[in-house]
Amino acid sequence: MRLLNVRSCVIALISWVAVGGMVHADHHLGDEDAATAIKAVNQKLMDCTNSGDTECAAMQYTSNAVYMGPNAEPLKGREAIRANMGDGGTTLLQLIADEIEVYGDTASELGTYVIETRDGKHLDHGSYIVIWKHTDDGWKLHWDIFNTNMAGN
Repeated sequence: MRLLNVRSCVIALISWVAVGGMVHADHHLGDEDAATAIKAVNQKLMDCTNSGDTECAAMQYTSNAVYMGPNAEPLKGREAIRANMGDGGTTLLQLIADEIEVYGDTASELGTYVIETRDGKHLDHGSYIVIWKHTDDGWKLHWDIFNTNMAGN
């Protein structure tokens, strides 16, 4: 009788894991759509930044976003971000999303960045975390923090 109970528990456990996996797989499909949309916004942010269009770049943030760069006070709000983010397109920013997790209308992104001059001189590289919000206008950066991996930057 004890063997039957163990067998029943094992079958129940396998069934629970299989059903749980199917639910997770269905949820993951929605996450893929959000992750694709977030990657598209990252591309837009890079395009805007690399062309020196600070208005365009700032519009990728929520209206009450917080931008936290190294060795600087946090910038609060889209206007403060816009006023302090441009270099006139003299450098090139590359964002590499390593991981995106979606939780409904909020998502987190972990990644790395590289900044170079237009002639290829390496200026900076580091890591970042972004908390994203899904708004009526699509996915927007809400909390953006990054850290340089280069000493003295």
